[in-house]
Amino acid sequence: MISRRALLGAGIAAGAALPFSGRNVFARDTLNILSWGWGYDKAVKDAVLPRFQDASVELEIGTNAANYAKLIAQRSNPVLSGGLFNGTFSYRGYVDKLWLPLEKSSIPNGANIDDINYLETGGVVFGVQPYGVIYNPKFVDEPKSYLDLFDPKYKGKIGLSDYYFDGFSLTSKAMGKDIDDVPAGIDEWAKHLANIGPWNQSPAQVADLVERGELWMAFTFGGIAAGAIAAGKKIAFTIPSEGSTAVADVVQVLDGFDDKTTAMTRTFSGLLFDDQAQEAFTRNVFTSPVSKTAGIPAELASNPALLSPEQVARLYRPNLRLGAEKYGYYKNLVNMKLKV
Repeated sequence: MISRRALLGAGIAAGAALPFSGRNVFARDTLNILSWGWGYDKAVKDAVLPRFQDASVELEIGTNAANYAKLIAQRSNPVLSGGLFNGTFSYRGYVDKLWLPLEKSSIPNGANIDDINYLETGGVVFGVQPYGVIYNPKFVDEPKSYLDLFDPKYKGKIGLSDYYFDGFSLTSKAMGKDIDDVPAGIDEWAKHLANIGPWNQSPAQVADLVERGELWMAFTFGGIAAGAIAAGKKIAFTIPSEGSTAVADVVQVLDGFDDKTTAMTRTFSGLLFDDQAQEAFTRNVFTSPVSKTAGIPAELASNPALLSPEQVARLYRPNLRLGAEKYGYYKNLVNMKLKV
């Protein structure tokens, strides 16, 4: 794992500021790219970096929630020229004018990537995960419905998230309401406060909590859960009967750099879509590929977190723009109604 936390914290620019279109742009000999852990960094290191010869690359490992404020604070003196973001933060960055578009011409495998993966934010979806429930089979049976999590026998043992809100969307859907009615899901959970256990700060932490039995069930990302299971965690993942939302893994190019750095960042980002990289993400992160020629390895075909194109098409697609605009509002609702 290659980290650039020190550079992010210091906000040091490697290059001279040049006037361009009324703003400063920065040149770099090394690309600094934001990556998640959980195997994403390994997939990038193994399948993308060896094929990228334009510049050296340093990976800053961290979550979007932890690093987004830094991106905003450092926009006048940026360090990161690209990175991996979920759909919510893709739209948050779009609203905050952080991004430049990644054009189809920058993606060598672009002909095999459906247009639905090109977002209005300028980012492009490079992988999909279903959002569902992890549970500890030592303590509970597989939940068949999201409403099962309200059973009083799970007092203090259900894990919710205050950094990703699809669990509340799915609760709303299970109640017969709209998938985008996040407040309805939060309100329903407010009736079952006794069941809420420790709040986690990352998908890795929630897997640890469930394995230890501090939580028995929790909402989380399917691919990341499958990765934890493959690493030896004694937990399981399922999609209850009401279905799942599509969690989009998006690559973005950040604004604020000179033309050469931006071009190199686009070239680097485009390599995430080659079948070699797509398979690396599937094997390391258990994401469903977006390349129509990549496919899922036969030995992983039965994994509940890996979906065929037909299954991906049936996933719920929440309004990401609405989610981005309401992110702070949803977080405040969770704090006021559920953390009491």
